[in-house]
Amino acid sequence: MPNPAFAVAKKEIKKMQDRRKSCTLDDEVIEVKPVRYPVRLRQVTSIQDDAMRESVELEADGTLFETKDGFALKFMQEDEQPIDTTIKWSHDQVALNRKGPVSMHHVFILGQNTKSGYESQFGQMVMETETATIEMTEQRMQFQYDLMMNHQPVGLYTIELTWERSEANGI
Repeated sequence: MPNPAFAVAKKEIKKMQDRRKSCTLDDEVIEVKPVRYPVRLRQVTSIQDDAMRESVELEADGTLFETKDGFALKFMQEDEQPIDTTIKWSHDQVALNRKGPVSMHHVFILGQNTKSGYESQFGQMVMETETATIEMTEQRMQFQYDLMMNHQPVGLYTIELTWERSEANGI
């Protein structure tokens, strides 16, 4: 059965593609680059473990762009040192890439257990997730997963991203 969130994302991509302008010059078709535009985004990460619940919020300027089979959000996560962050969405999976003081590439696949490396100032660790949900609506993405680091349970994480078009970062 197709994921309803994928259908929503396809509609979002279709809207982006419809905004493209065809261009010809002296009967020569000029290739139009994939759609990309600036956004203001908000990320809320909720962490639930046995003892407590914690939420961390982030607001940033970024870029939304289409990929071969979905779309991506790229932004700088400002911490003590900036972390270049890209979240790609396609079909039933989300890929999270971070570069900087924290480096990782992890793919969250709906209903599956996935493993990857995670590197920080504290060293290298094995990151393992069991992805429970991936939801997509217009201008909103949310995914939830159980996290284990070095084979130890950490908690249930929910990441919610919302965005709106912005001219703030000048793309």
